[in-house]
Amino acid sequence: MKNYILHISSWLTSLLCLLGPQVSAAPIQVVTSTPDLKDMVENICGEDVQVNSLMTGVENHHAVPLKPSFLTLLSACDVLIVNGLEYEHAFVPGALMSINKQTIQRGASHYIDASRYIKPCEVPSKIDAVLGDLHPLGASHIHIEPGNGILMVKAIYEKMSELYPDRAANWRPRYEAYVRKIYAKLQELRTYCRGTEGLKVVFYHPGWCYVTDRFGWELVGYVEVRAGVEPTPAHIRQLVENMKGRGAKLLAIEMCYSTKIPDYVAQQVGGKVIKIPHHTHALPGCGNYIDFLDTLIKSIADAGREVYGLPPRPGAVPATATTNTPSTK
Repeated sequence: MKNYILHISSWLTSLLCLLGPQVSAAPIQVVTSTPDLKDMVENICGEDVQVNSLMTGVENHHAVPLKPSFLTLLSACDVLIVNGLEYEHAFVPGALMSINKQTIQRGASHYIDASRYIKPCEVPSKIDAVLGDLHPLGASHIHIEPGNGILMVKAIYEKMSELYPDRAANWRPRYEAYVRKIYAKLQELRTYCRGTEGLKVVFYHPGWCYVTDRFGWELVGYVEVRAGVEPTPAHIRQLVENMKGRGAKLLAIEMCYSTKIPDYVAQQVGGKVIKIPHHTHALPGCGNYIDFLDTLIKSIADAGREVYGLPPRPGAVPATATTNTPSTK
């Protein structure tokens, strides 16, 4: 009888050991504002998290509609992770105002701002709502540059570890390995872009200072007058004159914008328009954050080499960019 009781006791102990971790390891429900942040937190936390992104990789973050599904996801989540610098102004504040969940409100304990360690560029000297500028705190497109990506990952890891200290030890090696991967990609891209220093480029929407500063390119201007302000005829004429005066011929246009005006500008200057990804999943081949960075930077470098007659990098495997040939109509 005594042996039977000991056997049952041992069996129950083993069963509890098996069940215990399963109960405690319920995935943390995380909502991110962008697919880039989703990939970051999944790389850091692995199976400990179940992540949903509010916006897709093909959307323009300034025009994301407030969807009923956002309210459902946010009401059920444990943690909300945002890009920061007002990047989500079009959809996150309104969604948060529509739910009664204090822990993920801006500045609350489970609200994570990934821009914590970023030093913004293109900070306006004067903020005037009348001007319609959508970047009041500076360029909010921080994810487009690998060095910034490392700082975003750091901010996410530190806050998640603070919120869930019992899981932090498991996340640390994943975090460190992921940072090494992004850093390795940064070094690879630096090598890839060697010889393109001074490359002159125009983008559609303001915020590309992080990329041009990192790779030594010359940011000639933007198609938009200001962030979110569509070009006027006067602005287009000025842009054309500026490009001609500086010998600029490359326009790199984010996937979410029309190329109608860039095509016209390219005709006037004898230049070329390429479409570039602006988020993870914006294009085939951008299925994760690191691949997105790879496609983005190599696309611009390759187009610059072609447009300006720069020698190709020996051994380089060109990225695939969507090219628009300006219409002659």
